[in-house]
Amino acid sequence: MKDPSAPAPHAPASFADIRQRIAKIPRVDIAIKNTPLQEMPNLARHLGGPRIFIKRDDLTGVALGGNKLRNLEFRLARTMSEKPDVVIVGLDLQSNSARQTVGACNKLGLDTILVLEGTRPDVVQGNLLIDYLLGAEIHFARDRHEQRSLLDSLAADCRAKGRRVHILNDNPMFDVASALAYIETLMEMQDQLQTAGVKPTAFYMSSSGKGAAGFEIARKLFGGFAIHSVTATSEFDVPSRTAGIANQTCEALGLDLRLTPSDITNFGGFVGARYGVPSDAGNEATRLFARHEGIILDPIYTGKAAAGMIAHIRENRFSRDDVLVFVHTGGSPAVFTWNQLWTGGASHRP
Repeated sequence: MKDPSAPAPHAPASFADIRQRIAKIPRVDIAIKNTPLQEMPNLARHLGGPRIFIKRDDLTGVALGGNKLRNLEFRLARTMSEKPDVVIVGLDLQSNSARQTVGACNKLGLDTILVLEGTRPDVVQGNLLIDYLLGAEIHFARDRHEQRSLLDSLAADCRAKGRRVHILNDNPMFDVASALAYIETLMEMQDQLQTAGVKPTAFYMSSSGKGAAGFEIARKLFGGFAIHSVTATSEFDVPSRTAGIANQTCEALGLDLRLTPSDITNFGGFVGARYGVPSDAGNEATRLFARHEGIILDPIYTGKAAAGMIAHIRENRFSRDDVLVFVHTGGSPAVFTWNQLWTGGASHRP
């Protein structure tokens, strides 16, 4: 069996080459980059396993931060090339991406219209509350078919009023932007780890394909570590999706490198009941991070990814000499949506 941490035989000589390639792709400056990398000794001691570090990409700045702000630097650069004055995007009811998109558009002086799949709750909490605070115009759709219809009809209405519209879902950089951002993020982490005199064994992150594509490209280029992506949805064939996005990204960068689904290490066993609903393992992981390190995850994405890492530590997949890096992609507003989980209530309904 091929070692997933082995370097590609044709890897570029340095991070500088990849950074120069990324620098040729248009972007706007929105996110705080070089976010902190911190060790979590209390959690490691509690679990009795390897050293654990956390990449604080929940601290990227705008609208309470998160990984999407890095992606939006590339997506919205493409948007701005069309000189719009309003961005329309369709996402999930409690989407982290929606919150960060509205905040980023505010920074760029653009109005935002959200079409969210789901029903407006009686009590508005979590990401949806922040969407309103940020000033987005918000519409709700029963399903994806209605969501798409609303995206198109709202765009037509705006154009009829003389507005310049960009539908972000149709942005050609939508997937590739995430991969570009996380090639860059992995190099950023490697620089931080090198400064600390530490060599990583494996990186863990929540991804259903886009961000992990960037990590997997970096692994193939530079090697010496494993990528463990943990998905929060059963919607996709994640290895195939990850490889496909990775290959589009390699083409965008002019890299003579291609990935196949067999190159991808993904763990789909931590979704729980279904997408968007907390799991017992994810809730436990969220509590452990909070109570041992004072770090707030969310029970939907980062909590489930942390549950995967914790399960692997408990299964003795790593020695005490290994080093794990957990990428905190944000999402903390979700803890307010699921408030009864933390106050002793048994309900699993928002």
